[in-house]
Amino acid sequence: MEFWLPILLGLIQGITEFLPISSSGHLVLCEYFFGMEGDFLFLNILLHIATLGAVILYYRKTIWYLITHPTCLTMRYLIVATLPAVIFVLLFNNFVNTVLNSIVMVGVGFLLTALFLGVAVILSKRTETSPLTYKSALVMGISQAFAVFPGLSRSGTTLAFGLVAGVERQSALDFSFLMSIPIILASLVYQLIFADYNTILNDINVVGTIIAFVTAFFSALLGLIVMKKIVRKMNLIYFVPYLVIIGVLTIIFA
Repeated sequence: MEFWLPILLGLIQGITEFLPISSSGHLVLCEYFFGMEGDFLFLNILLHIATLGAVILYYRKTIWYLITHPTCLTMRYLIVATLPAVIFVLLFNNFVNTVLNSIVMVGVGFLLTALFLGVAVILSKRTETSPLTYKSALVMGISQAFAVFPGLSRSGTTLAFGLVAGVERQSALDFSFLMSIPIILASLVYQLIFADYNTILNDINVVGTIIAFVTAFFSALLGLIVMKKIVRKMNLIYFVPYLVIIGVLTIIFA
């Protein structure tokens, strides 16, 4: 593997993980259009650990409260929101990875994310906001389940459906980020269990991989901070033109 490839992937993973533009979709595009060949499973595991570390650091006080108060309302909301994704992955993961695993579908996923964000911005202006409830947590959880489709942003989809459900913007964003923790953990466990270590460890650039990990961690932390400010001061509609453009170009040049 070229030295710069894992660094590039780490930068893309970190920047796009918590912005509503699909980190997985951008990684697939990068690997496809740069002609990257090889098994990136081990690198992907490390990059997910890096982004997981970023969200844990950012929400460390909240997470510590959840650990010390495991029966609190927020923890129960997280359980309700996580179950749909777990069930969906167990039932349809093979279908998604085989039938829908194409560059064209990544482009479609970008366009769907743009649609969700646009509709959420319009409807949220007409909906009275309220605190998070079991119902809105379930809605966000179901939307997270569908975000396993390629190119469909997990953060963008869950935030959009949270806004449509009437959750206040900052509360919806914070809960969306907290929802990512059990999903990333589950994904890591799954990959570690079924990984072929004899294969994936043969083509690793150690220095490049370490730099990629550090790059992903700090860029993910920056993405979290930027996203918080965007939701607080700006409109999510600004992401829609970018998603439409990259979605259309992906479908055209796939």
